[in-house]
Amino acid sequence: MRFLAPILISLLFLWATPANSQTPLPEDFNFTRAYADYIFNFDIYRKANIDYELYRTQYLQYKTLKSQENAYNATLTMLKARNSTVETYLTALRKKLDETPGADGAKKEILFGKIDAEVSWHIDHSDGLPSAGTLEDLVGDSDEAKTKFNTLTPFFYENLVAISGGKVNSVREKQESILITLKEKIVEIKGNGDKTTQILERWILDTEEKIARSREKEQEAYALISKSGTSTSSNTYNEALFKLKEAYQYLKEANSFLLEIVKEIKFED
Repeated sequence: MRFLAPILISLLFLWATPANSQTPLPEDFNFTRAYADYIFNFDIYRKANIDYELYRTQYLQYKTLKSQENAYNATLTMLKARNSTVETYLTALRKKLDETPGADGAKKEILFGKIDAEVSWHIDHSDGLPSAGTLEDLVGDSDEAKTKFNTLTPFFYENLVAISGGKVNSVREKQESILITLKEKIVEIKGNGDKTTQILERWILDTEEKIARSREKEQEAYALISKSGTSTSSNTYNEALFKLKEAYQYLKEANSFLLEIVKEIKFED
């Protein structure tokens, strides 16, 4: 039943002080708090899972009514903690995406809707756990949650790529804004006859090419995730991240070009 760790631990964006996720959300609730809630709940789940493994082993060994009761209670506690961990992970994912500048607005709303639906599913699942009459019923509930989690894994990757892509897009948007200002300045210089602008105009084209290449790489990353759909694996995710790193590298080169253009504008012929 320890199917949470491999994917959930990948969300290590920030260090934050643990906070109890069961308390009302403050008005300033943000990613830092959401991530702290996730860490807090994951620790509860980890400890509950240790108890579950212990009492499960005892039950399988002794098969007494007492060992059965202990195993039932430990399983119930563990399943609730596991659901809470997934809920807070999804919430942290939502807040990170919401606070990432450059993330596509329309795509965010679609992902938000899916996240909210999954959070509701896990809350409802937890609410229904106490109705399980036997240990076998709880095992069935656990299998149901495991199946749900497996279908969620590609969705986690989709969100993480959207977050990384948003960061790349934010840098590009700033560069494009600077580029517009520089092009206007070059037109002004050319109109006033202050200096020859042929070199500057060529450098502008070179910079635009770098930015365009960055956008292409970003789209390739999204295409990888979209194409794989519900079968998105860690390999596909890593491939998409590599594309985004390439996109960012083009922006670093574009930034260097922009600095050269600014310096060239400052100096007279």
